[in-house]
Amino acid sequence: MIGFFIAAGLLLALGVVVMIWPLLRGDRGAQGPRPEAVVGMFRERLAELEAERKSGVLPDEQYEQNRREIERQLIEAVAGSAPPPAAAAGRARWSAALVGLFLVLVPVLLYIYLGAPGALVPGAIAPADAGDGAAAANAAASGGAKSKAGPLSSAQVQKMIDGLNDALKKSPGDAQGWTMLARAYAYQHQYSEAVRAFTKAIALTPKNARLLADMADAMAMANGQRLEGEPEKILDRALQIDPKEIKALALAGTAAFDRHDYARAVTLWERALKAAPNDPEFAATLRSSLDEARQLAGGKGGAPLPPVADQGSSGSAPDSAAAAPTAAAAAGSAVRGKVSLASGLAAKAQPGDTIFVFARAANGPKVPLALLRRQVKDLPFEFSLDDSMAMMPEYTLSKYAPVIVGARVSHSGDAIAAAGDLQGFSKPVAPGTSGVNVTIDQVVN
Repeated sequence: MIGFFIAAGLLLALGVVVMIWPLLRGDRGAQGPRPEAVVGMFRERLAELEAERKSGVLPDEQYEQNRREIERQLIEAVAGSAPPPAAAAGRARWSAALVGLFLVLVPVLLYIYLGAPGALVPGAIAPADAGDGAAAANAAASGGAKSKAGPLSSAQVQKMIDGLNDALKKSPGDAQGWTMLARAYAYQHQYSEAVRAFTKAIALTPKNARLLADMADAMAMANGQRLEGEPEKILDRALQIDPKEIKALALAGTAAFDRHDYARAVTLWERALKAAPNDPEFAATLRSSLDEARQLAGGKGGAPLPPVADQGSSGSAPDSAAAAPTAAAAAGSAVRGKVSLASGLAAKAQPGDTIFVFARAANGPKVPLALLRRQVKDLPFEFSLDDSMAMMPEYTLSKYAPVIVGARVSHSGDAIAAAGDLQGFSKPVAPGTSGVNVTIDQVVN
């Protein structure tokens, strides 16, 4: 970002100097020939006139008349070559200042209006969420982290789209412009248009693995959230270019999961988890999907990782007596209860929508202390949260009191709350409490 500001500042300064330098020197240029040069020129004309008189070509009377005319012209020419008054020089300087201000302000205002100033802040504009069954793919689609900038309004994004379309008509070879346009379309859920723009961007930068993953995502969303077929081929191409591209790994894992190739889903999601950013919510979502795939694959696909349990999963059994105290502590701090959906919101949830049930400290870090995943079709259902469902070893139920239990219906399958999701929370309870009722009765704004 600092490099951008330096480069932009230097270019602006260069443009201002080139444009106003002639204005600042305009008073000198207006002086015309120097007085000495003017006098010399008229001396030559007088000498020629004298030579014509001596040769008899020019009569004396005509000679005198021509000489007086030359002298009159000389006086006017010398007077006209005098420096301009101070007021005129001042006006020239004011003109230069106004032109310089115009040259600085206009590019800045045009960039704010037509460009993407929010892109100067990391994470200000996130690409659209993925929309398929596994939550890991959705978190990866948004970069694995929640944007800290406020969401853009639909009108703001449409204004950006219109400006980008106009600019790209003049500069169709601008790969970054096509990328920004594609992501703006995806943000507006105009996925067919996003695919068209991504195609243009990829034609200009064919080795960009993230662009390929974004295009596969948009193509799947335009095709009813289905990754099979062309989107999966594009993901394979992205992974050939960059085997560690997180979004491509997550979406390819989802595609494998959807066609019941659970072993491949485990392999891909494990690779995504290793390459993932240090973000607890993203890791929680990915681990949840990975745990489910492992169970369905019969434990195949690599070394086990700390699981995020689906309801009914008890995690790994302890391998020795040394693990017994830990298991006992987890059981003693478990929070149990029931999740239900308010009748007034039933129409806003689909049977296949994902439900995340989680516990977090009432007064402390917002990292989930335990997390499980179910679906709306399972409602109402009972839950049990304990230390074995922790996202990170240092954040467990037994270490914090009191805790709040929450349940969120995610339409996209993303663990990060989005506008339109449904949620509900319990009152603060102590670890080890049973009979906790959580009613999903709020719409996320």
